[in-house]
Amino acid sequence: MSLVHLSCPILAGTSFRSAVIHNTPLLVSVRQLGRRPPKPGKPPNLPPAKKVLYRVINVPWMKPEDVKELLWRRHAYNNAILSLRSVFKKEIEAKEAAGLGIEALRAREKEELDALLLKNEEENKERARMREALEKETYDKLKAEFLEDIKLKLKEQDEMVKQNTEEVKRVLEESESFVTLENLDEKLAAALENPTVLDYCIDLKGQKFYDPTPVKYLEGTPTRQKGRSFDRSLVAPRNIAQQEVKSSA
Repeated sequence: MSLVHLSCPILAGTSFRSAVIHNTPLLVSVRQLGRRPPKPGKPPNLPPAKKVLYRVINVPWMKPEDVKELLWRRHAYNNAILSLRSVFKKEIEAKEAAGLGIEALRAREKEELDALLLKNEEENKERARMREALEKETYDKLKAEFLEDIKLKLKEQDEMVKQNTEEVKRVLEESESFVTLENLDEKLAAALENPTVLDYCIDLKGQKFYDPTPVKYLEGTPTRQKGRSFDRSLVAPRNIAQQEVKSSA
């Protein structure tokens, strides 16, 4: 077994298959990349052949009047080009003499650019001054608002201090009647002799019915209690009975 290249004319077009040449089996390897062989011809560095170099192109004959017309057009075109070049050259020389040439144009453009840059710089400075003025105005406004808020806070604190001071004074004045260990017996006796009732109820008409004042000693028929509430339907409240007695008297 041996490897044979594809350039062999006998094995052209085969791909990984066996071929018999002179009764000998061969394994052919082919790279199928889709490449085309270059066209035959001379390299570009060689001169052309004589049949190409010395080939004469026979131009068909033209009519004499056509040749005269084309010749006249050629001379007229050349003269027009020369005249235009001369005119343009004189115009350029005149402009350069009058200071309107390329150099003068460049100088004017430079001066104009410098003027524009200077104007831009002045405008930037003016904008900067405007921004500074606006920032200062905003700063002053915010400062005034903050100071006003601080004044309000201080005023509220002063009012709160005054209220707290008055409350402390009032508590100190009321502290004379506070219950202490020294006057505990006296306060208990006074509370038993003069009980205070704060409980009351309201009917559908909006009338208030206070609970009867408790007595030290039980007198008469005691009030009947139903659950955790008094049954007002059985016994009339004492304060109402007292008010009726006073009104009748």
